[in-house]
Amino acid sequence: MFMSSLQNALIFTIHTIFSTYIIIVLFRFMLQLVRADFYNPLAQVAIRITNPLLVPLRRIIPGYAKIDVASLVLALLLQGVELYAILITKGFSVAPSTTSILGLFIWSSGELLDLFLVFLFFATLIQAIASWVQPGQYNPGVALFSRITDPFFNPIRRVLPDFGMLDFAPLVGIFVIYLTRMIIANPIIFYGRGLI
Repeated sequence: MFMSSLQNALIFTIHTIFSTYIIIVLFRFMLQLVRADFYNPLAQVAIRITNPLLVPLRRIIPGYAKIDVASLVLALLLQGVELYAILITKGFSVAPSTTSILGLFIWSSGELLDLFLVFLFFATLIQAIASWVQPGQYNPGVALFSRITDPFFNPIRRVLPDFGMLDFAPLVGIFVIYLTRMIIANPIIFYGRGLI
């Protein structure tokens, strides 16, 4: 019983540390993708935290068409290391074969997509709460989240009829996020896990 609790605590710690760092790397990737203000205090924190691993990786992996490929590769590598560490902690022995490496890659890709969608969900939630609590007030964090989510919500806003002051795009967006998690991310995760 004690060993099982210890194992669960260790898995929780591994998952929390890796997921937090991966979210910050994805946040930085999205900031560059949407050309956000990098002088924003929240962006500066993300830069300071990710630079130690990202700067050396950028020497090996250059950007492509203004996309920070190194950030995506770093997030994918970290996700793979996290999953491998969790498997080892659970007592699984993963033999390095082509199938297991491919499975770990596919599983990591699915988990990364899921983590991105969860981040998008919380960014939407933060924006919605801030618009109710402090409507019209400028907040640097909310401004960054708005910059990230607007490319996702603007096409939804164009399709939805005008409801005046009410914006239903976040509600529809959250529905699309959860649908994407169920239809795309979860099957990728289960397929990759099955290969291992």
